[in-house]
This record gives sequence, C-alpha cells and structure tokens, in this order.
Amino acid sequence: MVASGQVGRGGRRAGTRGVPRPVREQRILDVAGQAFSERGYHAASMEQIARRAGVTKPVVYAYFASKEGLYAAYIEREGSELIERMRAATDVADEPAERLRAGTVEFLRFVAERRDGWQLLYAEAAARGGPLAERIVELRARIVRMVRRVLEQQSLDGRATANEAAFDALAHAFVGAGESLANWWLTRPDVSAQDVTELLLASGRATVERALAA
Repeated sequence: MVASGQVGRGGRRAGTRGVPRPVREQRILDVAGQAFSERGYHAASMEQIARRAGVTKPVVYAYFASKEGLYAAYIEREGSELIERMRAATDVADEPAERLRAGTVEFLRFVAERRDGWQLLYAEAAARGGPLAERIVELRARIVRMVRRVLEQQSLDGRATANEAAFDALAHAFVGAGESLANWWLTRPDVSAQDVTELLLASGRATVERALAA
C-alpha cells in the first residue's frame, strides 16, 4: 500500500503512465484524503484531485464512479488499515495488559502517520447518519470488541461473565477516551506518544478497578 503523505500538499504528482492500476488507485486515494481533509467533502474538487494525482478526471471516475464512491473507498481503506494494524500489533500469547498497550501504541501511531485518514474517520463517526455511518459503526464496534476481550481477561476476580454489560460499557468508554485523547494530542506536538499511551492506560485501569469494586 502506498503510504499517505507521499503526495505533496498543493503539488502535482508526475504522470502515471505505465503505473499498475492498483498503485495508481492508491495514489488517487492518498490525494483524495488530503483534499477531503483540507477542504471538506463538498469543496473538494475531482478535477484538482485528478491533477494532483497525475491522472485525468475520467480516470478517477472510471476507478471510483463518483466523488461519493471515491470518499467511501478512502474511508474503507483507512478504517480497514487501522483495524489490521491494531490486530497485528498484539500477540495472543502476551498478557492482557501488554496487548492493550500494544494496541493503544499502534492506534496512536496510525493517528500520527495517517492524520488525514484519522480525522476523516472521526468526522464521519461523529456525523451519525452519513452515507458511511453503518460501515463506521461496524469498524468502531470491532475495536470495542477487541478492547472488551482484553479488559475481561485483565480482570482478576473472574467476574467478566457476570458483568458483561459493565465490560461492554467500559470498552466503549475506553475507545471513546482514546478517540478524544488522540484529537487532543494532534494539537499538542510537545506531548509524546508514550505519555499519551500512559495517560489512557492509567485512566482505563482506574475505571475498570472502580467498576469491579462497585
């Protein structure tokens, strides 16, 4: 996969004659993500996206059918990559606490490396009712389930089954806190990813302990 950020903001990429279609598609998606993030969905121009990707506008339409199709393809790519990166970062053989840490670190790494993608994923999730709402809800639910399994396994008193609803709520709270903290972190480049990770994990531990003690 072509990494986001290889396309200069405002610059024009060299022509893509002879470039395989999958590579060209990723280039178009990279540029589209930048345009949607910078200008918003409605203001982003398909002509400008094509020009910055080094292709013609008909090529963009041939690949993605419409601007909505292009936007949907970008959101799908970013969301799927986030899930896969978080899953790949964890090892089922590790202790639950280490798995939660590894997943959190990879989430923040994604946010830092794919800022455009994260901001659009978050904006689409907050929109609640847009054309991609169901897909975003599904992606978020997968992350919540991953966190919930770890929190259940991390509990020491074996009450995971008895507190099924509580653990579900705690997983949602942890994911929501992570999203909010990630957005705050993007405005605070002076704060390290390690510090943000520790803040989130400490908050999560304290919340679980209080819930189990109740």
